[in-house]
Amino acid sequence: MSQAEKHHFLSRFRGSILSPNPRFFSLAKQLRSSLLFVGLISALTSGGLLIYLSYESQMKQLQSLQSERSQVIAYQINNYIDDLQRKLSYLARVKGLTDLTPDIQQNLIEGLVRHNEAYHLVAILNRQGEVITSILTDDQTLRKNYTDSPLFIRAFKQEEDYVGTIEFDPHDRKYKMVMSVPIRDNLDRIDGVLFAEIDLGFLSFVLSQTQVGQTGYVYVVDERNRVFTTPENKSKIFKIQNLKNPKIIESIQDILDNKKLKINHYLGLKNVEVLGATSVIPSVNWSLVVELPITEAYAPIYQMIFVMGGTVILITGFAIGISIFHSRQIILPLKKLTQAALQISQGDLKTQVDVQCSNELGVLATTFNQMTTQIDELFAAIEKERNFIAAILDIAGALVVLLDAKGRIVRFNRAFEQTTQYTFDEIRNRYVWDVFLDPDEAPKVKANFTFLLIDQFPKYYEACWITKNGEQRIISWSDTILLNEAKEIDYIVSVGVDVTEQRNAEQALRNSEKRYATLAEVSPVGIFHTDNQGNCLYVNQRWTEIAGLNLEEAMGKGWSLAVYSEDQIRVYQDWENCAKNQVLFGSEYRIQRPDGKITWVYGQAAAEMNSQGEVIGYVGTITDITDRKQAEEAMRQAKEEAEIALTNFRQAQTQLIQAEKMSSLGQLVAGVAHEINNPVNFIYGNLIHAQEYTETLLNFIKVYQNHYPDPPPEIIDFAEDSDLEFLIEDMPNILNSMKMGANRIREIVLSLRNFSRLDEAEMKAVDIHQGIDNTLLILHNRLKEKSQHQAIQIIKKYDNIPLVECYAGQLNQVFMNLISNSIDALENWGHNSSVQQPRHNQGRITVQTELLDQQWVRIKIADNGMGMSENVKSNLFNPFFTTKPVGKGTGLGLSISYQIIVEKHKGSIQCNSELGQGTEFIIEIPLHQH
Repeated sequence: MSQAEKHHFLSRFRGSILSPNPRFFSLAKQLRSSLLFVGLISALTSGGLLIYLSYESQMKQLQSLQSERSQVIAYQINNYIDDLQRKLSYLARVKGLTDLTPDIQQNLIEGLVRHNEAYHLVAILNRQGEVITSILTDDQTLRKNYTDSPLFIRAFKQEEDYVGTIEFDPHDRKYKMVMSVPIRDNLDRIDGVLFAEIDLGFLSFVLSQTQVGQTGYVYVVDERNRVFTTPENKSKIFKIQNLKNPKIIESIQDILDNKKLKINHYLGLKNVEVLGATSVIPSVNWSLVVELPITEAYAPIYQMIFVMGGTVILITGFAIGISIFHSRQIILPLKKLTQAALQISQGDLKTQVDVQCSNELGVLATTFNQMTTQIDELFAAIEKERNFIAAILDIAGALVVLLDAKGRIVRFNRAFEQTTQYTFDEIRNRYVWDVFLDPDEAPKVKANFTFLLIDQFPKYYEACWITKNGEQRIISWSDTILLNEAKEIDYIVSVGVDVTEQRNAEQALRNSEKRYATLAEVSPVGIFHTDNQGNCLYVNQRWTEIAGLNLEEAMGKGWSLAVYSEDQIRVYQDWENCAKNQVLFGSEYRIQRPDGKITWVYGQAAAEMNSQGEVIGYVGTITDITDRKQAEEAMRQAKEEAEIALTNFRQAQTQLIQAEKMSSLGQLVAGVAHEINNPVNFIYGNLIHAQEYTETLLNFIKVYQNHYPDPPPEIIDFAEDSDLEFLIEDMPNILNSMKMGANRIREIVLSLRNFSRLDEAEMKAVDIHQGIDNTLLILHNRLKEKSQHQAIQIIKKYDNIPLVECYAGQLNQVFMNLISNSIDALENWGHNSSVQQPRHNQGRITVQTELLDQQWVRIKIADNGMGMSENVKSNLFNPFFTTKPVGKGTGLGLSISYQIIVEKHKGSIQCNSELGQGTEFIIEIPLHQH
């Protein structure tokens, strides 16, 4: 470093180290004042805080002591009164106390009086308020009747324990109060009152024995704000006065309202400022007040504050002396450091500071000495670094040129010389645009140079430079500036990289990409290119035609909007799986254009890899396959329609066959019923006449026997041989039995005719209960007891249901199918199942009807058979599905029943069943068909 530069550095250093300012004290004076101030503030703050905390602690202890005093005294009084009242209540709870003899009653209350001398008087009153038994501890007399007294009214009439107020007895000059409780007879009814007068001498004893400091006192306030105190050394005497101090009344009322201890300052009972504490005596709703004069209460606190204040003053003086001593140990080394700094500012870099301290000032002095040595070494290192940087610039591969503020060449490195083929002497101090740039490019570069001078920040640009032999080179430049002390441009450093070969390669690549882009644009399939995150970078014209999006809409994630919403998740998952496994993506999905048109496409994509094997993008195609998809969909729909048509045909065929069977069966049943009906009516009509004729003949025989009691022997023998008396007795029974049989045949014929309903093919309003009863009558023979099983019990639970509009014959067919299936299930349970039916468990079929919301009717047909599995229940209404053996069932009954209920009557039928729990069919149909 030159001497001028060194002098320049020292002048700047001198100006920055010390510039005395007369407005402020010196650092030594500031430090001395600060130490004194800190010492004084610390001593005063800590002392004041200690005094305050001690004062607060003493106040809390004093308040706590007052609180404990009042609570302890109140607790003693309350316990004493509670004990008196509790023992009185114990005696009152004796069942039948009023029914005991007077001697026993007398013994009981005598025991109570002996227990505690506070019981001055104890008596038992009857229902009329008259004294029936009493104990008096002196010559006091009792009233004849207490019906108007609160002790009787509260205890007997209001049935609650009563505690009276404090009253003065002028007879024996004592203060007393009354306690009364209701008593009961043997039937646990309130039949009288037990009451006692309590001598309050114990209260004065407790108050007189209580010590509250030297001058404190304690008193009781009753519910009428009367104050009870005791004179000194007179434990059996009360001093009573009315409480007029509003502060004390307010304190008592506050504790009664909030149930919390109250401690505060006020003018006490003796007109002296006191610290008072109030506690409640809950048994009698009195208040106990403890008052300690302020002079006695605060005397220890004032003494403590005086002692601690003197201590704080002594500590403060000691702290100031220590602060002065330590300030001298700091100020002297600071003066030496200040003098050494002034010598360095004058150019003496060899200056050393002689400070022998083991604290931070000693470290600062040592560091100061090291700093002066390092500054001298730094000047030498800077010169060496300057030469080193110049060598680096010469061997650097980038072009480096140094320009002055006007754009003239000051210096450049070896790489610059090799690229431009100019020597430094040839172009020194020449403008850079006059030497290297084409006349057409020079104004542009000159404008960039002017812009750099205005904005003063690095500038990046490319320019075409002409070498000495006329060759054009493309250089990428980066210009920055070096400023002087006045913040003005001193030099401009330009660093350039020769990118001629790179730009030529890029141009060739662009030409190649243009050829491929032309090929992609004329492709019959949609082509797209994305980065590794799926952001679209390119789509061809065919892709935009298929998707209905323009180039701007497709870029980025816009292409994903074209995928149909229902296919997006599947396409994204397939894409992620293919990208993860690095396999070719291929999938069929739909694209929805902005106009709503949906197009089926087949998409393919492959990963684009870099030299390190990393995925940098994807290239793929989409092909419109809408026509093929439409053809496949049309074929699928045609196949489904054919299958539906075939199913409908089979169902219609099944229904037609079943309907034909039912029609033939109905005609046969109707014909048989008609043919049977005529001879049955003939027989039934003649039975009436036969019964009349028989009765006439029998009456004739009786008349004959009355008039000819002794017939010839031949008649007597014939009568005995033919058992005439039995014939006379049995003949009416035979005729009645024949009549009942004829009636049964007529009922069956009527049921067959009603069940067939051949004359009711149209929908009519009918009584469904009649159809159910007809069905049960036809199936009556299957319900009777047989050798293989017990009789099946029928339980009917009919609701009051109006006529129902329906196809009566078809609805009867449903009833017949369901009840027949229930009978089959009950008959087969125990034969074809591994679950055996218990013998004592009789088969049962329950038929229940109910009206739903005046619009629908519900029919339930349930059995307690073996039930069915979930698989059977799920196929129950399918045509030709049956669980019966071959030849036992067709599998059409429940399927046709389902069609009759659901399709014909617009209702519903469902089955509830579990294995071993029976089966229940629930039918719901509307009352009126619309």
